[in-house]
Amino acid sequence: MVPQHGILLAMGLISDHFGPLVAKVCDCLLRHGALQLPEIVRRLKLPPGQVKNSLLVLIQHNCVQAFSSTRGVTLYLAIFDNVLHRLRFSKFISVIRADIPESEALIEGLLQNGRLTFDQLVGRTISKVPEGTIRPAREEIRMNFNRLVYARYVERCPKPEPSFDPLGDEQPTSARRRVLKTAEEVLSLEQKVFNTATLSGLERFSEIPYSMEDASKTNDCPHNAVVGAKRKHGAFEVDEELNSTIAETEVLWRVNFEKFIFCLKKKVCCCYHSYYG
Repeated sequence: MVPQHGILLAMGLISDHFGPLVAKVCDCLLRHGALQLPEIVRRLKLPPGQVKNSLLVLIQHNCVQAFSSTRGVTLYLAIFDNVLHRLRFSKFISVIRADIPESEALIEGLLQNGRLTFDQLVGRTISKVPEGTIRPAREEIRMNFNRLVYARYVERCPKPEPSFDPLGDEQPTSARRRVLKTAEEVLSLEQKVFNTATLSGLERFSEIPYSMEDASKTNDCPHNAVVGAKRKHGAFEVDEELNSTIAETEVLWRVNFEKFIFCLKKKVCCCYHSYYG
């Protein structure tokens, strides 16, 4: 299981960011592993509604992953690493500031809100522009966002509740062996659930398709030129418009922690070699 000092650190972070009630739910999952909602309610002696709302907050901020067992039961698993990543948010922003500075506001929005649609990101980005300043066009925001997706700093959210059997890959063991799981086995369960929920690489990092409607709203593209460029839509063009609409209004996006950790590790290695080289 997660070591005691790790749980205390995680609980401090969750309590500071979301309050003591959400921290209690996260603490329960970190200490006891994947649990059903009724089991969490029983252990914490809290109203089911409060526990459910706390789980929704943790899922929204990528700290908990729900999954369904083969028996149709929904379980909730705390993602310990994702909780600790909250300590590194300022470093993640510094990575973007150095690599894709025009997309900093978008990353900041995802870090603060956990999961957002592109439409929500556009609204947030525009609302942050000071009065008297030219607001960025939607197409400009989309281009900056796609740069993040292309560089794999941002990904489409995983499956909300994948089907997975925690005992499916285990060999028959004694009851004592199943109860006394090692830390490696617990981490393996977390990794298996993560892998099951993760989308395929092509879908996970699929950019928002180009939209002619967005292009007509850009400041540097005259309206007449856009109208002149339009043609009668065939089936392919209609599908592209539909895909773009879905990607912007329905698909949830989040920060890809793996990419940021890779960048930070790479930076440390470069500093080490430059110092000792």
